[in-house]
Amino acid sequence: MDWIFEIGITCPFKINLERNLIKHVYALSNFRSITHSCRGEIIMTGNQIECDCKLAWIYNNNYRRLFSDLQCNQTSNKLPTNFAQLRRDELCAWQPVQCPRNCDCSTKSELLHINCKGAQLDVIEELPRPEQVFLTTSLLDISNNRFTNLPPNTTFGYANVSKLYAANNQITNISLLELPTDLTVLDLRNNRLKSLCADVLRVFLNESTKLQSLYLSANPWLCDCASHQLLYTVRAHRQRIPDVEQLRCDNIPNVTLLTASLSELCQTEDNVKRYQYMIATIITAAFIIIIFLLIVALFFKYKLQVKIWLYAHNILRCCIREYELDENKTFDAFISYAHQEADFVNHLLAPQLEQGEPPFRVCTHERNWLAGAYIPEQIIESVEQSRRTIIVLSQHFIESEWARMEFRTAHQCSLNEGRARIIMIKYGEIINSNLLDKELKAYLDMNTYLDWQDAKFWDKLRYAMPHKVGTKPNTDMLAVNGRMYVMGQVEINRLRGENA
Repeated sequence: MDWIFEIGITCPFKINLERNLIKHVYALSNFRSITHSCRGEIIMTGNQIECDCKLAWIYNNNYRRLFSDLQCNQTSNKLPTNFAQLRRDELCAWQPVQCPRNCDCSTKSELLHINCKGAQLDVIEELPRPEQVFLTTSLLDISNNRFTNLPPNTTFGYANVSKLYAANNQITNISLLELPTDLTVLDLRNNRLKSLCADVLRVFLNESTKLQSLYLSANPWLCDCASHQLLYTVRAHRQRIPDVEQLRCDNIPNVTLLTASLSELCQTEDNVKRYQYMIATIITAAFIIIIFLLIVALFFKYKLQVKIWLYAHNILRCCIREYELDENKTFDAFISYAHQEADFVNHLLAPQLEQGEPPFRVCTHERNWLAGAYIPEQIIESVEQSRRTIIVLSQHFIESEWARMEFRTAHQCSLNEGRARIIMIKYGEIINSNLLDKELKAYLDMNTYLDWQDAKFWDKLRYAMPHKVGTKPNTDMLAVNGRMYVMGQVEINRLRGENA
């Protein structure tokens, strides 16, 4: 049908070709587009037109309006005789592969044209094979889409593509596995290519004898020392790159791939590397100094907690003295006892510790607890604010629930810090040992204790007490929740009544 264009027929027109032996109607690249305002008619009545894939072009650009009386030569009982009743998929059986979604497939100039321009695609799963329309190669146009990579060459029908137009996409990299082997034209303009890998440069450009045209302009090409192979290849094959003059270095203003000096690029890169190395060294040194200063600041702020942790884990113990760990504690010892042993504690044990040399600060519940305050809370505070917990172990002690709670609190504190904080004094005979808690019994089995009847009792007790360096003013107050309390005689009498 190209002759319609060649002879210059204008609208309106009427061409009568009825009653001939016409079987096929072809339209090549010069066939004009028919608009709604153009009135034209081509009469084909009385011919034996074969309606197959070679006639698929008639569905494009309003061409069907020209052939109002076109009748098909019925090759199958399933196909109607009137061409107007045929759908495109019935006319051209693209099976097993259909024309891609939103694409037009037609035959032009010995090529199967697959036009997917602006079809809003980002992937193609399969393509029609040119063998289905008795052709050998295809032209694929995927310009103005959202592709970030070309289709893999394992895609059905992709290997037959000889001309590939992929301009105006978002392609960042080209792999040799994405290029058909018989490619003659490749258009990659206006994408996001910064470089081409060595395999593509070697096989596709240096070794290929079929490639005729390669379009690469409007990409952000990176010109540096690592791009020397790209620069050499582009200059060696500039005849096959029609837009070679427009290939510009994105990182160097007003410089093209043809004019870039490789020696200057490599020298600049060496300077950049030295500068980057210097900056990295300075940043690393500054970071180390900041970390060191931060560690020092944290150590001075949490010095006590750090020393306790190091001491508990047996780290640098030679540099840590025990009195440094307990310098903020109020008392040297908290005496835990049953109220039946109050006379022994108040008139003998506590005075000997407080009035001896060195004098120790002693906490007892009779003198230092606040009446009416929560007893378990005061037990915990008494243990935590004392460097030692002295347990007066007697039959009455193991029968007292509060006394056993005081031991468990002291034992747990000792385990947490990894230090021996409990001094156990056996006072009197233990008649009924069955009342011993499992925890207390296990402690007695694994640790030694002081016996009140021992002749060297006082020497051993003072040795077990903290080895003091200097003294602090004595106090009879116990801090509970950050508040200091002192107990009067009324509260002492009330506590004695409750314990009785």
